[in-house]
Amino acid sequence: MEKNAPTVGGGDVFGTMPMADGKDSNSLPNDKPVPDDHRTAFGSYRAYLWKYVSWALKYLIIMAVPGLLLAIPIFVTMNNKDLDDDAIDAADQRQTRQLVFWLFLWLEASWLGGCVAYGIGCALPYIFRFVARYVNPAHARYWRVIRVMRKPITVIGFVVASYATFEKFIVFNDDLAVAYNLSDDQLLWAPLFDDFLQQGLLWAGFYVVEKIIILYITIHYHFRSDLKRISHSKDTQNALMALYEASTYLYPVGTPEFADEDVMIGNATGAEHGEYRVRVTRYLARLGIDSYAMTSFFGNFLSSDGKSHWLRPASSYAIVERAVANPKSAAALARRIWMSMVPLGKDVLTAQDIAEVLGPFRKDDAAAYFKALDQGDMGDIRLDEMEWAVVEAGKVRNAIYRSMHASEHNINTFDWIGCGFLATIMVIFILVFWVPTIKDIQATIQFFVVGLSFAVGRTVHHFLSGCVFILFDHPYDIGDRVELWSNQNPQSVSLFVERTSLLYTVFRRVDNWTEMQVANEFLQQCRIENVTRSGSNRQHVSMMIDIRTSFKDLTFLRTELEAFLKHADNKRDYLPNLAMAIVNVHELNKLELKVVFTHRTNFANEPLRAARSMKFMCALVAALRKVPIARPDGGPLGQEGRPLFNVMMSEQEANDRLAGLAADKAAARIDAESPPPSDAARAADEQKAMAALGKMPPVARKGPPPRSAPNAAVSTGVDAGNSTGLRTLPHFRG
Repeated sequence: MEKNAPTVGGGDVFGTMPMADGKDSNSLPNDKPVPDDHRTAFGSYRAYLWKYVSWALKYLIIMAVPGLLLAIPIFVTMNNKDLDDDAIDAADQRQTRQLVFWLFLWLEASWLGGCVAYGIGCALPYIFRFVARYVNPAHARYWRVIRVMRKPITVIGFVVASYATFEKFIVFNDDLAVAYNLSDDQLLWAPLFDDFLQQGLLWAGFYVVEKIIILYITIHYHFRSDLKRISHSKDTQNALMALYEASTYLYPVGTPEFADEDVMIGNATGAEHGEYRVRVTRYLARLGIDSYAMTSFFGNFLSSDGKSHWLRPASSYAIVERAVANPKSAAALARRIWMSMVPLGKDVLTAQDIAEVLGPFRKDDAAAYFKALDQGDMGDIRLDEMEWAVVEAGKVRNAIYRSMHASEHNINTFDWIGCGFLATIMVIFILVFWVPTIKDIQATIQFFVVGLSFAVGRTVHHFLSGCVFILFDHPYDIGDRVELWSNQNPQSVSLFVERTSLLYTVFRRVDNWTEMQVANEFLQQCRIENVTRSGSNRQHVSMMIDIRTSFKDLTFLRTELEAFLKHADNKRDYLPNLAMAIVNVHELNKLELKVVFTHRTNFANEPLRAARSMKFMCALVAALRKVPIARPDGGPLGQEGRPLFNVMMSEQEANDRLAGLAADKAAARIDAESPPPSDAARAADEQKAMAALGKMPPVARKGPPPRSAPNAAVSTGVDAGNSTGLRTLPHFRG
């Protein structure tokens, strides 16, 4: 970041996003809040005043210019408003001028009615919010819903004003000379316009109803899909922005400690080197033109206090937004923040560490930032967990962008189809009312419509089913992992949602990673389990054991598995609760044993789920061998393949052999006093192999080797590369 780089704030596609720490990037991230002086307060007041004055001037010009143009013919022909009997009896130019006066007076009144309706549509949300603040504050949040209805209110107000003034100035105007002593059949244009405005009034009413339905669908859709994810994504983004500013304050950009990370963060592709292409900014820099300074100069007009990220390419918001878009640069951002916050000698990040950096006056902010990054609620964050948290935050943010784009596309498509349907119905009414020849071929048209309904009925049903499924049922969003159960297949299929439409949905299979397109009409008949929305997921394992297994051995097995879940190296992967029960007895020779354990997170991250599942299965196999638990057939009768051999031996030899087998079996049990040295070495090798099988592949990263030895703890996390932080002293001002 540049030395005088402006800070973030402003709003993005997620809505109004406040500044991460409420201060300029040049200020220390741990500064004590200082009250604004009179000059700052006056500048802020002047900015807000200019904002509303410019808004008022803009709309005043837009509304006044057409109104003045329409008023010119009114002032020119005002003398012909009332005519004498001679002008009424004889057709002359004064009748034409009078007609021009009343027509333009009608247009002027219609335009003013539309402007008033627009003003009501603009002011009504804020009036509602002001009144609700004193009547019922719980309803104040609905002012945004009324704000969306500005356009429908303007349309219905304009049509009502136009129809009412036409009836007043034209239809029921006794002073109109051209309509004197004429019937409706002789004065055709007035009834034609009157009927047209009546049809338009009816259509405007249906248009308002259609917009209300679309608004309800939009609110219901976004409430079901993006509310929770957007809130968490905003919290994570604000936390990364504030922590990155604090990190660059402690270790400015370009310092040797984070030279490699800064290069990767600055590149949108996550490359470990600078970009090879030559940008225009380099040529401008050779001419002495600072493109960042020029862009920020224009950005200052958007916010007088410097809290907007618009036209500020060096702001922390822009840097974090670019970094989380790529997994490599996101991991580099996580490493920079973690290692600059964690004191030297520690291998975990805590809320206290963040509070030490931000200062004693921002302990609440530090706790909120830590909570946004601590996904497992463990109370501390290791480097590998920090990397996965930031990488997943970037993936979720990208999925939210794609989901919002798809949802807006679906809702807009449904909106346009609804408006087109209403327009078609109104055109049909107008044609039936004004075209007499249509009545003569009415039977033919009815026969054609019936035949067309059979031809397109299936398509219409396909479309309506997709609309109900996507807009109302809404079982998933883009990026969600779902389990699809169909009636034809008793086994579920694990899928990731790639794209959604009103007619179909594109999935990506988890097993073979191929794309699969399924019609929404078919999905409406299937059972869909949304894994992403489910929180922590449970996994169960069923096995058949020998019916002669003692309850003491089952207790040993439960104790071993609980100790595995509660181990310090595994508490980040699993919850400590374990369920184990005998669920059935089969053929009086086998027991069905079911073991249920809970992952710390859900199954949305497939590599993490597979690694944790593999790790627990290895521990389960090791516990079954250690107790030991026998299989239902009681073990082999002979050698491999279960052949049976008959060997002649004396009674003494048989007794000695049985005693030896009993001693070996007792020594192999979990409650044996001391295992043989060879068994202890074999157990150590098995432990290493089990740890290797349950290891998680790291986040994609390249570049220089780690600065210190990797963390040796058994975990499904990433190979961190750095086990301790770099911060040497607390950085806060007393």
